[in-house]
Amino acid sequence: MPEPTVKAEYDTLRTVRVHEPGVEGAIGAMDPGPNHFARPFSVREAKREHRRMVETLEDAGVEVRHLHEDLADGGVLNEFLTEAIDVDDGGPAPPTREELADNLRDASAYERLQTVLLGPTVGRTGGAEDADSPDTSVRVDRAVTNLYFQRDCQLVGDRGPILPRLGTATRRRERPLIEAAWHARGAEIAHRTSATETLEGGDFLPLGDFALVGTSALEDGEETVFRTTYDGAKELLEAGAVGYDEVGLVRPPLAADERLAAEHGTSSRLLHLDGWLNVAAEGLAVAREPLIEAATVEVFERAGDGYERRGEETLAELLDRHGYEVIDAPYPERWATNFLTVADGTVLPIYETDDGEYDPEENRTIERLKREGVEVLPDGEGLDPENLTNGGGGIHCMTSPIRRS
Repeated sequence: MPEPTVKAEYDTLRTVRVHEPGVEGAIGAMDPGPNHFARPFSVREAKREHRRMVETLEDAGVEVRHLHEDLADGGVLNEFLTEAIDVDDGGPAPPTREELADNLRDASAYERLQTVLLGPTVGRTGGAEDADSPDTSVRVDRAVTNLYFQRDCQLVGDRGPILPRLGTATRRRERPLIEAAWHARGAEIAHRTSATETLEGGDFLPLGDFALVGTSALEDGEETVFRTTYDGAKELLEAGAVGYDEVGLVRPPLAADERLAAEHGTSSRLLHLDGWLNVAAEGLAVAREPLIEAATVEVFERAGDGYERRGEETLAELLDRHGYEVIDAPYPERWATNFLTVADGTVLPIYETDDGEYDPEENRTIERLKREGVEVLPDGEGLDPENLTNGGGGIHCMTSPIRRS
């Protein structure tokens, strides 16, 4: 099996990992706030949209790996299943957790993973007079609801997979599953973020000879952490997790974002770096120009086995120094930068729509990409995964590259 590696986001995507949302997503949609979802949505429609995304990638020649497939192939899914089930013995004698898990052995790998994500506590109810016909009681606590956003719970750089510590407690429960999936592929983990710092994959952008990592904002000496801490990002350099010639730690421009969000009546774009910067081809970036002009980057260069700080510049200056042309993504276009680059000059984006139909006037970023010679999948328009994106992320967020070359 080829080693997982990503040198540049514009290299051809060979293998990608996804997870189709299921009943765990229904729990998150039912109570969006604590589960970090933007708003309620239809899981049935979200599944249909996810399958359309997968079909588009497979039609483009990408090998799509589902998380449950890697866990089943690694022989660890049944172990997770037994551990996830708990038993409430307060009523009539229930089966043991081993018996409950064994009853699901013939279920599909996807169905078994669904049970793991729910982590059910199973019991039986009824008094002595109902001992021969008790009811089953199932309680779900602390379900793992965000797993279809595969980008943030794993990173892949030029030296292999990195296991981050995610920024919220809800999502940290994903890490054992992701680690087991990498082990199932025989991959060695290049780095595990420490227990005191956070790092998420939406803040990582590898670009060949250099890479960018979004960190916390710094305004008037005050740190504002969105998802990745400055020290969490710097750990990548100190631990030897990546080997790029240059790494830039990006400070998001909080004041500029607040001004633009108020001006356009939108939400912030700064949760992750991929909310305001991405690349469609080598030398061609898509960015919120006012943000990259205001953002500062602390630049580190390779020196022997480590990195040394070289200086500081704006993100716009850094991209210009590396020869990048920048397409300005209009602030109201929510998902303009949250596309997946399938190959150098080929992208799978989300189009903005009010009625389900593609309108060039509402999708100036996609139209500009096409004028620059970029192929837009599928059909020159992209996808409209309305229900999936109500979970709070785009196609870039829903996919984790395993290998690019």
